Amino acid sequence: MKKIVILLLIAIAGFSVSCSINFTRRGKDKKKDSKEIVVPVQVETLKTGPISSFILSSGTVKAEMSVDIVAETAGVVEKLNVEEGDRVKKGQILAVVNFEELKLSKDKAEVALKEAENTFKRTRNMFDRQLVSQEDYDNARFNYNQKKLDFENARVRFEKSMIKAPFSGIITERFITAGQYLTMNQKAFSLVNRDVLKVNVFIPEERVHELKVNMPAKLISEAAGQTYNGKVKRISHVVDPATGTVKVTVYVKHNPDIRPGMFVKVRLLTDTVPNALLVPKKAVVYQNDRQFVFLYNSLSHKAKKVELKTGYQDESQFQALNKDLKPGDKVIVAGQNGLKDGAKVRLG
Repeated sequence: MKKIVILLLIAIAGFSVSCSINFTRRGKDKKKDSKEIVVPVQVETLKTGPISSFILSSGTVKAEMSVDIVAETAGVVEKLNVEEGDRVKKGQILAVVNFEELKLSKDKAEVALKEAENTFKRTRNMFDRQLVSQEDYDNARFNYNQKKLDFENARVRFEKSMIKAPFSGIITERFITAGQYLTMNQKAFSLVNRDVLKVNVFIPEERVHELKVNMPAKLISEAAGQTYNGKVKRISHVVDPATGTVKVTVYVKHNPDIRPGMFVKVRLLTDTVPNALLVPKKAVVYQNDRQFVFLYNSLSHKAKKVELKTGYQDESQFQALNKDLKPGDKVIVAGQNGLKDGAKVRLG
């Protein structure tokens, strides 16, 4: 019985020693593994540069000079001189309506005027020599003045038979065809001048005090992937009571890539910091409504967690207000999610 007890005690002691050795080995292995975890990251160097404060809005590009041209006389379209997409000059004849008939009326009125003028001159000459009565002179003068009015009326009607461009631009739509009968004021063409384009945006009234005429603006077309320059041309003096906004008109600098009808985002630049410390937005980690970045230490190969204090921002970067950040610091821009302060990292 004593031998059995002794054997059991020896077996238990051996098992305990074995477990202790295994546990120690596993602990050493874990420590070894934890020392070997190095997170690959990518970094960028902090630089200084300009960054602006802006008011963001959006709108549709429109032509400042855009008009529907209508027929000013009724009749048949006898000739079309332009087509959609054609560039025209101010005063150019786009089409003619009832041209021959109105030209004939003008010519007849002109002949009648010349005849009345000659008769009046003869009668006046004879009246001066007292060869005709006052009544004959008054009748000749009245007839001459009446023919002048008739001719002017015929000339105006003839001029209206020619549909002309009121300004230089591009024909965007044609609504008539040759041989078609037009009524008075019927739409014939749409004309747009693309040299002066604008965007109307509506700004909250509490921010209007930040705006002024001629201040710069940026227009961003996401569809075209382009940014265009503009400036504030007009600021309305009234507030829309329904929306609490003020209408602001932004002119776009001439650019052949900008077309009326384009949807753009508009940034009205209210202030600019010329030498701000800029932090890429892709470097920022958000935790509980706070913003952090991780700096890379090239000597220790460790990441340092820093809470970011920001000023202005744009679509890709923040202005850093931190005293503990400076130009030349390397900030981690890839691989920082899940990092802890002091974590071991490597470039890769």
